[in-house]
Amino acid sequence: MKSRKITGIEALLALSLFFCPRLIWAESIPISEYRQQLQDINAKVDSLQLHPETAGDVVKAIPDHVSVTTSSGEISVNNKTLKDNLAAYAAADEQKRPELLKQVQSYTQAMTAAADSYEKTSPDLSSAHSKLDQILSRREFKKVQGPSTKDVLLSRIYRWLSRLLSKLIFRGGGNFDWMRLVIYLLVGAAVTLLLAWTIRRLRRPQEELPAREIIPFAPSARGWRTWLAEARALAQQQDWRNAIHLAYWAGISYLEEHGAWKPNRARTPREYLRLIGTRAAQYPVLAALTHKLEVVWYGYGSAAESDFEEALGQLEKLGCR
Repeated sequence: MKSRKITGIEALLALSLFFCPRLIWAESIPISEYRQQLQDINAKVDSLQLHPETAGDVVKAIPDHVSVTTSSGEISVNNKTLKDNLAAYAAADEQKRPELLKQVQSYTQAMTAAADSYEKTSPDLSSAHSKLDQILSRREFKKVQGPSTKDVLLSRIYRWLSRLLSKLIFRGGGNFDWMRLVIYLLVGAAVTLLLAWTIRRLRRPQEELPAREIIPFAPSARGWRTWLAEARALAQQQDWRNAIHLAYWAGISYLEEHGAWKPNRARTPREYLRLIGTRAAQYPVLAALTHKLEVVWYGYGSAAESDFEEALGQLEKLGCR
């Protein structure tokens, strides 16, 4: 099953509900108040760029349906598609979130434009369709992919747990059932453990990786001892700048030989630093070596024997002895 994305058809279905008057028994709001509500939603959606962790609160703040009073009568707006895609955004990883947020922003902007023009002209569904198609056919949306199957599944699980807890807390006019709370907490813990176990199983442990392949021109294609020996030879010639350069690559070759990452000759020093991760014990040492390399080699800073000795000290901490 392919993952869903905010398509023109889905947005048009929501807009068609906006433009189709029908009898509403629930209390309705004037269109001016509805425009203000859309502006608030737009502001909250835009704030997700800096605070993506608040996506769940944004979903809760948006009503499922809104009844709006216009000159043509009362109409109902269905926000289900918007809430579903915001929930998918909340469950997505950091790489997919910017693209998903663009889709949601475009969707809310189209709804705002439709509300602004509704009272000015008679409802023209074909015109709204055309404008929305123009928005979604822009260059920046051509390669946008919707939420994956995993994102949709996680979103459904979160909403299911939310409904269960809501029923539990407000069951019986406020009578709190502690036994049910314990049961649901246990179920939630079991689901969380199952998801964590599945994710860990999908990630192959470091020790199960195949034997290291020697990539030509990769740092580990030459042993770290070779790098270090050449660095010491240059140091004897008092070529401290090149000696520090080769000492850095001795450290990279050492880490690569010991499986810190898969060999790749195209990486930059900063990419090696990100690959090892801040939680690794070698991170402070590699960070110090990288800083020294950037200052002396890339920054053309002055280098002395003390700088080379400092680099050797960092290599010893890594295990290069």
